[in-house]
Amino acid sequence: MTLTRETAAAKARELLHVDVTPYPHEELEADLVCGGFAFDGGDRAAIIGYDGGYQTSMTELSGETPDTLITGWLVEQRHRHGAPDAPAEPAAAPTHPCPICGTPTPHTDRHPASVCAECERRAADRDGRRIVALSDGPFGGVVVFYAESPSGTQSEIAGDVLETGRCWIDGIECTIDEARFGGVVISRA
Repeated sequence: MTLTRETAAAKARELLHVDVTPYPHEELEADLVCGGFAFDGGDRAAIIGYDGGYQTSMTELSGETPDTLITGWLVEQRHRHGAPDAPAEPAAAPTHPCPICGTPTPHTDRHPASVCAECERRAADRDGRRIVALSDGPFGGVVVFYAESPSGTQSEIAGDVLETGRCWIDGIECTIDEARFGGVVISRA
């Protein structure tokens, strides 16, 4: 059975429990192996794949958009299918200048003042002691160690930084926060 926009819309309504409107996307609909149809349901969205698979997102809660959902879907499906027709050159990811040194830095709307990786390596506590911030495990959280300590590398927790969520890079106050899908992000305060 060939998937039509109408049957895909019915499936999207069933999955999202709301009325949906088609969200036309040329690249998604043109890829007959990895593509499908996208639908917008206001605060949620769905993709119904030509292969019978689907993906949904509570866009309002996740901060995602139908376009980011589509991009993720195409990447996953092309990897899954080993599709050779994936674009040879992916679109350039958005960047912003690092607020410390000006280097182009990957941009996310959640962390518009995030610093570049090089500046992150220079993060220190209030007294200038260099720190290293890491994810605290698969269920979230952040742990911050001093980069060097008498008892060994990354063996001493930087309690003041953890308590305040503040660090400094080149004397500029910054915040340390958990990134959306794990990891740590340091942003200029």
